[in-house]
Amino acid sequence: MKNKILLSVIVVLVYLLCKNIKYFYGYVVFGPEAWNLLDHNMAITLVNYSQMLIMLVTAWLLFRNKAVEALGLHTGFLEGLIKAFLFTLPMFIGYAFLFDFKFDYSLSAFHRYMILAGFFEEFAYRAFLFGLLFFFAGWGFVSAALIASVFFGMGHLYQANDVQGAIAVFLFTALGSAGFAWFYLAWKNIWMVAFLHGFMDAAWGMVNVQDNVTGSLWVNIFRFTTLGLAIYFSVKKAKAENNYSMKGRWWRNTDARIL
Repeated sequence: MKNKILLSVIVVLVYLLCKNIKYFYGYVVFGPEAWNLLDHNMAITLVNYSQMLIMLVTAWLLFRNKAVEALGLHTGFLEGLIKAFLFTLPMFIGYAFLFDFKFDYSLSAFHRYMILAGFFEEFAYRAFLFGLLFFFAGWGFVSAALIASVFFGMGHLYQANDVQGAIAVFLFTALGSAGFAWFYLAWKNIWMVAFLHGFMDAAWGMVNVQDNVTGSLWVNIFRFTTLGLAIYFSVKKAKAENNYSMKGRWWRNTDARIL
């Protein structure tokens, strides 16, 4: 795909299609009544895997045999797994003491936090939406991260109970999304980012933290310790690989390439 404008249009439209695919299932496939009666976890799984499939097919049509590389899936799996787990140890250990070691080790919890939340959200928001717009369509980091962050923040508004809570949740998740976009840029693959997201959600969800995503004091102390470790080692990695400078990439990515 050599036309960057056309690539931008395709990526954004496909993302919007995927974001609204639940309505296709709700009104066309199942019907509103049957869809509303469907088990919530099953509905989310169906929607998320359908979205992932559509994005994978789109990437293949755009980049053919380079699609895996374009989505940042081609390298870094083991390193990402190990580093992300080490970064999140403060959360697992801290939450274990805070919540009396009451972890949910079920397979459904693993699937919910590591796959649906960790991998899928990073694949959709970072690898597909942000990544293709930034690395290949030539968008600057600000604009590519902004569009992904707005959608990511809007997707977490269900956690709020009032307007003030909605603003807090949106800002917290949108800023987090921008930070994870930079992690993706620093590591040059999606795996550390996906595992970090998954382990953080697992530590949060497996002990059933009752706060919304903004969290309480002690919950945030352990969470920001994890993020501090991730930031420190991501900066160190980016500098070592001459990938730290954002010159020529803030507003328009002059390094955008065609595979």
